[in-house]
Amino acid sequence: MSNKLAKHDIAWAAPQPFWTDPTGAVQPGSALRRPQILRFTHDEFIPELLALLQQSPAALPAHAAMAETWRGPCAVPPAEAESWLQGKPARILAARRRAQQGRSARTAPASTGLLKLYQPAHMRHYLVGGSLVCRTPGLPDRQIDPARQKVCYLIRRLLPRVPSTNRDEPLPDPRQTGAWDEFGFVPNGKTGAWRYIGPADAENLVATIAPAEERLALFPANFVQDDGHPRRLYIGNVPVGRREAYQGAGTQAPSSGSGAAAAASAALDPRLVLFHTQVLGPWKALVNRVMGNGQVGLGALSADPDNIGQLKSARLPSVFKKSSDPSGYDSTRPDVDTLRAQRSALQTSSWYLLLDLYNFLKDQLGLDVRSAAPTGTALALYNALDAAAMPDLGDGALGPLVEPDGAFQNDDVESNLIDALIRIVPFAASLEEVQGSFTIPPAGKALEDVGVQPGWPDFLFLFADPWLGVLRPPEQAAFDPPEGDYLVEKVQARIDALADLVAAALPAPDPARPAPEPTLASMQPADMREAWYVMRLVYERPGCAPFHEAVVSEATPPFQMAGFFDPDAPARPIRIGLPMDISPAGLRKFDKNAVFMMSDMLCGQVDRMKGIGLADLVLSVLPWPFHKPLSVPEKGDCKTGDGLSLGVMCSLSIPIITICALLLLMIIVSLLDFIFRWLPYFIVCFPLPGFKGRKK
Repeated sequence: MSNKLAKHDIAWAAPQPFWTDPTGAVQPGSALRRPQILRFTHDEFIPELLALLQQSPAALPAHAAMAETWRGPCAVPPAEAESWLQGKPARILAARRRAQQGRSARTAPASTGLLKLYQPAHMRHYLVGGSLVCRTPGLPDRQIDPARQKVCYLIRRLLPRVPSTNRDEPLPDPRQTGAWDEFGFVPNGKTGAWRYIGPADAENLVATIAPAEERLALFPANFVQDDGHPRRLYIGNVPVGRREAYQGAGTQAPSSGSGAAAAASAALDPRLVLFHTQVLGPWKALVNRVMGNGQVGLGALSADPDNIGQLKSARLPSVFKKSSDPSGYDSTRPDVDTLRAQRSALQTSSWYLLLDLYNFLKDQLGLDVRSAAPTGTALALYNALDAAAMPDLGDGALGPLVEPDGAFQNDDVESNLIDALIRIVPFAASLEEVQGSFTIPPAGKALEDVGVQPGWPDFLFLFADPWLGVLRPPEQAAFDPPEGDYLVEKVQARIDALADLVAAALPAPDPARPAPEPTLASMQPADMREAWYVMRLVYERPGCAPFHEAVVSEATPPFQMAGFFDPDAPARPIRIGLPMDISPAGLRKFDKNAVFMMSDMLCGQVDRMKGIGLADLVLSVLPWPFHKPLSVPEKGDCKTGDGLSLGVMCSLSIPIITICALLLLMIIVSLLDFIFRWLPYFIVCFPLPGFKGRKK
């Protein structure tokens, strides 16, 4: 014990049944002072614990956590539901406890491996427990005043004192505390961070708690030990289900110079994360849509032989005009109908991307493109956006964006990004309210002729086009071509370079203005390797500070938290009942009580797809001459005969849905076996004699 704990004559100890070994000898000091982790193998673990403490507390060590896997399970004490479902008279309990004294029930199981705690989904529940005692003969329980004092426990993460960025480098042995530092978890919004506490050496650890460190609840459980003395055990449920939150949290900047703390990981600026989420991500998705798998406009590339040579893909663009040429297509002419359909979808995404980019520049950078060019750090970003070039957009020689006698003409096409941002502003409100989808009408037809609702912008601007290429920001630095599709990577590198210009232009955070909350994907974990943890019990007396500090226990044995799909985890038994009689006569008996509520817009989209079959989907992805584009004409929202909006409420049969889900699962698993080679490990079936679908 540290001198601070000895001064106040209060300490944390192991639960009283762990104080002696099976022979009755007192455990050594290190085992006596260490809290214990208890393991239970069913969901009624709290009633079982309370019944155990009432009837046979000496058997508590049999529930000590130990290393186990589903292949090598450890011994499980028999769970007698009668013990907690039906109470017994006190005299009978006293006689039974006297008869059980000295038996092997008090033997703690031997554990030779390192602990891994599994989740409740694996039928495992864990409790951390300890006793708060006074350091006087007999170690009597310390009474606390709940109004002024409290007990809790902390989860601490162990990080190597010598940090490493190599995921393949093995971690030190967690039992060698000299190689580790302790970090406390500080919640922050949806996630949290690990804050440096001190070295994990038991004799050197300073009994401190980080400001705002997460405190988890302990609850008291009273019992009477074998010699008749009343005892109080403090128990807390170990939140193994929060494993991903703990594993993915980063570290906060420390106040001292620890080696592990020096590798503290800081999250990206939330405003920069917002830029990646709302602007760069959708922008690159549009680029991948038209350039992925070689689907890039060769008309735009013909002036750049270097890019053609670097493009490493054999798949032909789907927008080429079919011909009698041996290759099956005419690479100098586009298929107008296919090109128009793809451009309509790309144009809708481009308008919303323009709006999000304008809102970000205005709200986060204070940059309104309708005003004069900015000064300072934002000028470089403004110039990069202004120089973004879209080749041949409007009057290109090969596949122009507009057609003669079409609804849009060359004057309605913007090829400069800044000009497009200025023109999108008047449509900010209407784009949030417009219904239906946008379609570029063919020559000789107006927008209303193809069912386009009013509210869409009156100009065209594309971030990416399947024939003319993509909008390319100017290159900010030399580019080292990677292996693969060089052209795609080069364009994406130029787009990513805008993030550096945005980061330089971001003003200092304003405390009066709430910043957007970063996503979990932007958080840098403290260590990508599997984490090790310990727990410590805490007794706090806030009213006595600074004269009496918190009493912090020694650490539990180190442990890991298993993931949901951990290969060593025990499997919870799950039984799924399927319909037995699947004949039409049997299926018609099931009630249709699963209801889908569909709005008029969703109803219209579902109605469009009713004529599409599996053959149509297959033909839409096959090359020429088998290729047949999908025909899903716009039908508008569902309406009544009087023109009123009409939603629908559809009732479905869950048994039929379950059968379809099973059959689709079998088909998909079989189809993807050529990639994953997983069929030998997927399913095993056992015969069930006499299990019939229909009784005769």
